[in-house]
Amino acid sequence: MVSQVVSQVVSQVGSQNFKPAAEGLANYGINSLWCSWGAYVSFFRDVCGWEDPILEKFEIDEALMQSVGWTWWHQNVLALSDRPSSIKRDDQGRLHCENGPAISYRDGWALWFWHGVSVPQEWILDKSSLTAKDALGQENTEKRRAACEIVGWARILKDLKAKTINVDSPQIGTLVEVDLPDSGKEKFLRVMCGTGREFAIPVPKDVKTAMQANLWTYGIDGSDKSLLPEVRT
Repeated sequence: MVSQVVSQVVSQVGSQNFKPAAEGLANYGINSLWCSWGAYVSFFRDVCGWEDPILEKFEIDEALMQSVGWTWWHQNVLALSDRPSSIKRDDQGRLHCENGPAISYRDGWALWFWHGVSVPQEWILDKSSLTAKDALGQENTEKRRAACEIVGWARILKDLKAKTINVDSPQIGTLVEVDLPDSGKEKFLRVMCGTGREFAIPVPKDVKTAMQANLWTYGIDGSDKSLLPEVRT
């Protein structure tokens, strides 16, 4: 989890403040991202009773780990930064926040992510400004996926005039097909949930009916007819 935060902060700070980034970040020193190392040393000190004069020097590192974010060490200057005021992730540990920054600092600096993908701030704060055309026009595949998820596949399918393949009940859904840029023909199951909201779920290209697609979302083979009456999205 920490590695993603490190890589993203390095990327953002490096691209905005250093030329080249490697030169500016090569001299970073002990900071809060070294906590695992600090815990390793303190375990032997506090739990195992290790005593050594070198631990007096370690106390300086320990204080930095507990109180600061990034640090940069120069010959006559030591630059210290604050730690993030908040870090938000999804259930898989990826940087993510649907209504605000995924990493934020008390001075207002922030990074915006959608399920681990760095996205522009306006995509999160003003989702209505992101159109299906904008989303599908993204050159980067991961950004395109994130943009499509933010816009919502149901809205994208409407804008692209998806072709209807098979229609079942509103609960089972409607199987549609659409031609996506750089991907070709893809199939989606459009369903209505219990709250009355419409969703569009990507499904395998080889499904032929809405029922098969619905069963697939549960990991069930569509050939098992005995389960059909019990399945509901």
